[in-house]
Amino acid sequence: MNKNQKRVLLIGIILILVVLAYWYSQGGEIFTKTQVLVDKTTELDRMLGVENKQYEDKFVLGLDYAGAISAVIAVITGVLIFIFKNKRKESK
Repeated sequence: MNKNQKRVLLIGIILILVVLAYWYSQGGEIFTKTQVLVDKTTELDRMLGVENKQYEDKFVLGLDYAGAISAVIAVITGVLIFIFKNKRKESK
């Protein structure tokens, strides 16, 4: 591997690790969520035995999108490594 190929490979690995770290920091969910169930129960509701849960709009990255993004990065990295291969070393 020449210098450009090593650089592309390193950048690709770093980008994949960033995507997976972000996915893990979001809770490591399997599927992407656009709404989250939030408990809005007050003290009075608790004394009366009533639960007050509502959905709020919040994006939580899931493994489905994180995996797809990582796969796209891997394919682009592979194509760039193929493009940057050195023609001189092949003829020897």
